[in-house]
Amino acid sequence: MLLFGKRKIDVILEKYNFSPGEMIRGKVVLKLKEPIKARALKVGLVGEKESYSSKGSSKSQVFKFEMPLDGEKEYLEGEYNFELKIPSNLLTAPQLPGIVGDIVKGLRVLSGVGERISWYVVAKLDIPSGLDISKKVQVIIG
Repeated sequence: MLLFGKRKIDVILEKYNFSPGEMIRGKVVLKLKEPIKARALKVGLVGEKESYSSKGSSKSQVFKFEMPLDGEKEYLEGEYNFELKIPSNLLTAPQLPGIVGDIVKGLRVLSGVGERISWYVVAKLDIPSGLDISKKVQVIIG
């Protein structure tokens, strides 16, 4: 049985600040102590929204894109280059038009309700009857 300290997956990016429509380039680096049979090695982009108010906070996933870097096999170590295109319309949220939209915005400000979206590049080794090995690296998209 492998111990947690003996499994390592890293995500190395060319940069960490992006605009919609740009390409995220990097590599996933695997270093395992012994071979592990896995369904796939995947990389993706995830957006997590944190909403907060005087009553507390909550998190939800608002965007997820995932793509395979390699398929089912035994993994030990290796480097896997990737490119992820950020959708051009990623930050355009639907707004209510006109005065109704302005009222909704005003009510949110007055009630102390806020929200923030955090963006992550996530790499995951999908292990069938075991704990997946994953790494999450925060990026800025704006």
